[in-house]
Amino acid sequence: MQAPKSNEIFKFYPAHTPFIGILSIPHSGEEIPDEFRPYLYDDFARLSRDVDTGVHELVDIEKLNKNGISVIKANIHRICIDLNRPMQNSMLNWKKNSHGEITVTQEPDDETREKFQLKYHAPYYEMLKALINELIGLYPKASFVDLHSMPSLATDYHLKINPKQDKHRPDFCLSDVNGESCEASFIQTFKSHFDKKYSNVKINDPYFGGNVTREINNLFPNINNIQIEISRGLYLDETNRSMLEEKAANLKENLTDILIQSFKEVLK
Repeated sequence: MQAPKSNEIFKFYPAHTPFIGILSIPHSGEEIPDEFRPYLYDDFARLSRDVDTGVHELVDIEKLNKNGISVIKANIHRICIDLNRPMQNSMLNWKKNSHGEITVTQEPDDETREKFQLKYHAPYYEMLKALINELIGLYPKASFVDLHSMPSLATDYHLKINPKQDKHRPDFCLSDVNGESCEASFIQTFKSHFDKKYSNVKINDPYFGGNVTREINNLFPNINNIQIEISRGLYLDETNRSMLEEKAANLKENLTDILIQSFKEVLK
């Protein structure tokens, strides 16, 4: 099992002043700490089928920072701790990947599970809460985006969860827990900018918002908070998880500009 090693749970890139918004990237990490390896199938490709491969490379973080947007990017592999799940369910949440392949070979005891969840899950949310509290002190409405990627084609696993979705996914899915996590004008501002560059942009289809969006909404119901899913077909060879460099570069330019324009526009 070959995966990058690091002791960092997440990487934080602070905004330059004025601080105007927060971008969270919880699923592109690929680091598997050694203490998780006894529980996992020894095949990194199998374990990584559902990683949001390269999403942190699809935004110009330095440019976002210069325009007042703080970025927090998880390093931990979602197969170990899934940050887009409630803490009590986050460790080894994926017993099988979305292709039905076994990923977890044994379960930890309850004490180990609780220890790892406190170690790897809690700090990410504590950082998010600290950033949002800081932003709330600056603006009547704080702005928060949780960024992900999704397979371009729904698998049987995805269709079982949401049978109403099309097998061919849109270019982007913007979600706000069906209108609960932001003002309508907030998500529509982002959609209008995406629509200028892409032909297939949906709201709450096929996703409605994951645990990050829901948890932040529970804790901070008065902020503007959405999830954005990017079709992996826009930038990735989904068979071998390699970046399509020209497509990825074009997406990076567009996505960075859309985030900056949208974050700034909702402050007006």
